[in-house]
Amino acid sequence: MGLFDSLKKNLGDIQKTIETNKDDLLKEIEKLGVKPEQTQSAPQAQPQQNDYSQPFYEEESVYPHAVNDGSVDQFAKFEGIIERNFADCEVKKNVPASELKADCHPACTPVQFMFYKNGAPALAVVLVKTNNYRGRNVKGTQDICKANGINYIRFYQEYENAEDYVVNRIKENL
Repeated sequence: MGLFDSLKKNLGDIQKTIETNKDDLLKEIEKLGVKPEQTQSAPQAQPQQNDYSQPFYEEESVYPHAVNDGSVDQFAKFEGIIERNFADCEVKKNVPASELKADCHPACTPVQFMFYKNGAPALAVVLVKTNNYRGRNVKGTQDICKANGINYIRFYQEYENAEDYVVNRIKENL
């Protein structure tokens, strides 16, 4: 059983436990002073359109989230660089691959910073780790960008990524 099969099973178990103990949980929440209408319901599982029978991830190359715990500082650093140097550009953060290709594999990584020209995606800037940039989840997003004519550049989270270097690479590819 792969990592994500295990996670999927665990999430299913958690959802069943919540449903089974829903009334008790609501009582405990009310004891904390939170009204039930202030709580958010758990998202319902959406049926998948495609049958993904083959595992998508390579076990050593997992980067399933927009930003993981070790990259929060890098994400904030890039966010600041982009805000300071590209204020006149339309940039969206953490664009899901499904926004570029609706039926893409659900494990495709999001694009941390997507630059737009005339309302269309023009440049995908992704932050990766040196040990996962060739993972199928990262490559899947890169392939989607290539197929849609979107320039794609990556920066390694472990590297310094000096501001002038980041700015120059983005300008070259815009």
